[in-house]
Amino acid sequence: MLLAGKLAAAGFEATVVTRSAEQASSLSAAGITIEDAVTGAPSVTTAVRATSWEDAPAADGLVLLTVKQTALTPEFLDRLAAFVPVGSEVALFQNGIGHADKLRAALPNRHIVPAVTTEGALRIGPTTVRHTGRGDTRVAVSGLLERSLVQAGFSVILSNKLEDDIMRKLLINAVINPLTALLRTRNGQLPASQERLGLMRTLFDETFEIVQACGFAEEREAMWQSVLAVCENTKHNESSMLQDVLAGRETEIEAINGSVCRLAAEQGRKAPWNEAVTALVKATYTRKGD
Repeated sequence: MLLAGKLAAAGFEATVVTRSAEQASSLSAAGITIEDAVTGAPSVTTAVRATSWEDAPAADGLVLLTVKQTALTPEFLDRLAAFVPVGSEVALFQNGIGHADKLRAALPNRHIVPAVTTEGALRIGPTTVRHTGRGDTRVAVSGLLERSLVQAGFSVILSNKLEDDIMRKLLINAVINPLTALLRTRNGQLPASQERLGLMRTLFDETFEIVQACGFAEEREAMWQSVLAVCENTKHNESSMLQDVLAGRETEIEAINGSVCRLAAEQGRKAPWNEAVTALVKATYTRKGD
């Protein structure tokens, strides 16, 4: 909703594809309201078009895919292939790793554009979103996504080291997301005590060693300061993993810390802290009917 609302406010014809017909109806009637928790500016409401995923016609233009990795089921990918015409540009906003290859296989002859963003957003209701932290969005190539986001007021960086950026985001998420979910705290409160800071640092050090072995070039202490800076810059934000745990939804833990565990196994390493938080977060979720 943050992306769609700002794109619509900038003059783009934004269509929001929702899971439910109820939310699509609400958005069509009320538009998207964006609350700015960073500057305290008045809320802005912008009209958008909306349709449910079940009723969505074929896409026309740039597609911003903002579902979590847990949604990328075979059934979803089959429907997505029918929804996205050949030649379209599809921007990927998922956390973790592995999703770009999955989308390229499912959507041949489309322009797949991975994006790495540190923007913070918190859904308040079916038509309202709070912008909880300003960040930047990194993409590898100049194109429609870059131009559109810049026009909508987002900070966009063209990166010739997007794989490093993806690993950087993976490292940040692997520290912040599971700990905020397990401790039930917002990002800004995570480093608020020596005990929490110690947990962060231990998980960080283990994860850093693993991503560094993949060719990640940033220095350890600079990266640690980046993790702390993200906590501060998104201090009002509830991580997506915390939101999922509180709502009883399946999380992206397998795509984040689970991926770190798999990278470690490929390197012949142990990742006990990543294994532990993966198991603990997974244990918070019970499938309906279980």
